[in-house]
Amino acid sequence: MEPIDLKTAREMVARYKQTRKAVIDKHHDVNDTESTWISIDKLKEFVNNLPPEATGVRLHFGVHDADHSNAPHQTSVAIVGTVAGAGKDEHIDAIQSDQVANLSVSGLAALSSGRECPPMCQG
Repeated sequence: MEPIDLKTAREMVARYKQTRKAVIDKHHDVNDTESTWISIDKLKEFVNNLPPEATGVRLHFGVHDADHSNAPHQTSVAIVGTVAGAGKDEHIDAIQSDQVANLSVSGLAALSSGRECPPMCQG
């Protein structure tokens, strides 16, 4: 990970809203997610419970189903621990690979995102 300055981050977010989010909103008739909030305690707990063989985490983008209580049909993320793959700098996770999913390592389970914004943009 490389740090970026706040100006660059704001430009990236604005570009996302003007392009990807605008298309999703129009095509799927939804006010789609702009961000998601995760409690620092939950994030620390997730990271601290990763097994020793974990190499990092991956954020997979997904969409809630129609029955989701707060954000039906909205973009979300699943956070998953990774382990080393066969190639140099290759990291695989349980969403990508049944081989990883079948490991008896509970710390590689997925963590869903917190509060999608919209609709839950406060707190």
